[in-house]
Amino acid sequence: MARLPQHFIQQVQQATDIVELVSQYVAVTKKGREFVALCPFHDDHKPSMCVVPAKQIFHCFVCGAGGSVFRWIELYEKLNFPEAVRALAERANIPLPTDYAPEPVAAGLSKGDLVGVAEWAAGFFQQQLASPGGAETLAYARGRGLSDESIKRFSLGYAPDSWDALLNQARRERISEEQLVAAGLVRRREAGGCYDYFRNRLMFPIHDLGGRVVAFGGRAMAKDERAKYLNSPDTSMFDKSSLAYGLNFARDAIVKRKQAVVVEGYLDVLLPTQAGVDNIVATLGTALTERHVRLLGRYAQEVVVLFDADAAGAAAAERALQLFIAQKLHVRVATIPAGKDPCDFVLAHGPDALRELIDQAPDALQYVWQERYRALGEAGAADNPTRRNELIEDFLQLIVTSESFGAIDVVQQQSLAQHIAHMLNVPAIDLQQQMRRLRRTQPRPRANNQTPAHRSATAQGVHGDPQREILEVLLDEPGLFDDAAERIDPDHFTDAMLQTIARWVWQLGLAGKLSLEELLATEELTSLQPVLVEMSLAGQRRGNHEQTLRDAVGLVLQREAQAKLKQLKAESVSGSDDEKLRAIQQKLIQDQNAGPWRSRRPKID
Repeated sequence: MARLPQHFIQQVQQATDIVELVSQYVAVTKKGREFVALCPFHDDHKPSMCVVPAKQIFHCFVCGAGGSVFRWIELYEKLNFPEAVRALAERANIPLPTDYAPEPVAAGLSKGDLVGVAEWAAGFFQQQLASPGGAETLAYARGRGLSDESIKRFSLGYAPDSWDALLNQARRERISEEQLVAAGLVRRREAGGCYDYFRNRLMFPIHDLGGRVVAFGGRAMAKDERAKYLNSPDTSMFDKSSLAYGLNFARDAIVKRKQAVVVEGYLDVLLPTQAGVDNIVATLGTALTERHVRLLGRYAQEVVVLFDADAAGAAAAERALQLFIAQKLHVRVATIPAGKDPCDFVLAHGPDALRELIDQAPDALQYVWQERYRALGEAGAADNPTRRNELIEDFLQLIVTSESFGAIDVVQQQSLAQHIAHMLNVPAIDLQQQMRRLRRTQPRPRANNQTPAHRSATAQGVHGDPQREILEVLLDEPGLFDDAAERIDPDHFTDAMLQTIARWVWQLGLAGKLSLEELLATEELTSLQPVLVEMSLAGQRRGNHEQTLRDAVGLVLQREAQAKLKQLKAESVSGSDDEKLRAIQQKLIQDQNAGPWRSRRPKID
């Protein structure tokens, strides 16, 4: 099977800026010559990931994730190395080599293939909306207040009122049923064959953070349709509980304002965005999840949850409160009066009124307490001390029983208790004792002792190892390779992982091509990219390269000679063995007294 040529991989690598790429997925902040961000590969609450433009790498100091632009796409999009290279080539508009044939994946069922199918389907739906058959649906979209510009910008479309319109067009274009099923566009019949999943619906393409279509939402046009809204099923490219509708459009505005507004519906995103309230996203037919919270926390410092003023909205607010407790995000709750949706409200009152509603939204804790206290008042029991104490107990129970509360440390718990005590006008010390009592009655969750799958192998390594220090120097300062190669070779590296890296370093060094960039563009080293990056950064932080390399090489040779000496002494040595001992001892003395790089360079296979 043909491989991607190395020169092509490097062309793609050089055409992709690491800062620009990473900032498509998380908010980055410049700090000196580097950038910092919340790491998306673990539950990060404090920016622990750095992005280094000079080296075109990223690295998380907590979970160990790191590497090049290729490794970023591999981890985030769950692709293999060739798929990541192809994805970035497409992003940079670099055509694949004409003689390259990608490895077949189950009849074109790779994530990249399915994204291509979804993109094709989005185009098909758009064509149908512009056709005579889509006139009624187009009129509906315009009637809801969407401009033609917004319809085009958000790629709205129409799924025809047919069981096989998309299926037949796909067949004509040689897209297989297996691909359509895997992309969530058709379903199989029990009796055999397939049928279109979306029929007679206004279609809303759902994009990932890279702007690629990965799924769809459809609004029924028929009044008697039981499911008013229908979303794509979860697929290998789409997980509704970890993606927010419109985030690819709203990301820059969220970062700029440091605030994200969360709503429930597609039109609740599109119409406010059209009116200029553009830091707004929606959940995809699911309740707000912990993954949604972590996703938004990469871009925003504050989240405003905007729901209907009904029982469902109040329940959603309580759920949001529980999720956000453990996050370093301020969460507030805004409600639309008179039972309106955000899209209807902005049409009726304008964007300024919606912004005012958002700006005046109370803190989530305050909102939930006020709603419960209001219900108590409506029951005529607001002045009953017993009922009020029961209400406080119930409110605290909501907080301390959430998984998020157990995830925060004692200091954060005390701060939260003081905030609630001030809000309820009760002594903080009494409230803290009450919360501790309620917490003790809850079952303790099992500790999670597993380390992240992407944690680098270096986390288990022993720092200060001279073999490692040699590689750290060479990865940060490849110009010293000849000095190192005059005295040692890869066989001097006894750790299997370090020896693998050393062999690649020597191979490239002897060819005059050694660089971190070359190593990170090597497919065979893709799983070791976090290690390579961490070593390079360690070498950069230490500095003093020549002295470090001289000392580390000397220590490696000294330890090797001492090991040989110890082995011979442990054996029952004969007279001839005495000569070997003296020879090794003499060699050890020579290595200690020799200048730094006087020996002839060893050869390697």
